[in-house]
Amino acid sequence: MSLSMDDHAQPITMLQFIRQAWGLAGDLALPQLSPFPETGSSALPDEVDRDLSEQRSIQTWSNAWAGKAQGAHRIPGLAATTAATGPATGNDFWTQQYGDEGIDLIAFEQWERMFDLWLGLNPEPVLRSTEVQPVLVAAWERGLTDLTVVPWAGYCMYRLGDSHLATSFDTAANCSLLRQALAEWIRAPLK
Repeated sequence: MSLSMDDHAQPITMLQFIRQAWGLAGDLALPQLSPFPETGSSALPDEVDRDLSEQRSIQTWSNAWAGKAQGAHRIPGLAATTAATGPATGNDFWTQQYGDEGIDLIAFEQWERMFDLWLGLNPEPVLRSTEVQPVLVAAWERGLTDLTVVPWAGYCMYRLGDSHLATSFDTAANCSLLRQALAEWIRAPLK
């Protein structure tokens, strides 16, 4: 049994920071960030159109998740199911497409350091716990191969696709919550 875990999804993390700092895509149904970022001097540049930035943020958000998916998938916060576009490309990194104007990169790096405690933690104790192991095996037997962990608050479970679960650090680090997320992933249709 093999499960690939990405606990440092850089394009997704950067987009969440920009979304928070610039007040974009507020209608996306996403959990609060945890830890909550101090955005420093980040602000939507005066010469940049807000509507265009909204569109760009949604498209880049979709591209960042699509690079993780195989086949049909549902992007966290968006209702539609779409087809995967393949491996990540430069169009899933905001700064590669649009630059870093209006982004306080020092504040972003300070925020990233706040969740360094979770990054690179050995997930084995949780994954191999007697509480999680049976449900993990059942999820793997149903196709789960990838787990993406992002800085969202509390419990959350997104069935990204037929082989992918996205969740929070809080969920991934807690046996009971991860067991619940895996069980929901098994039951959740991709519609």
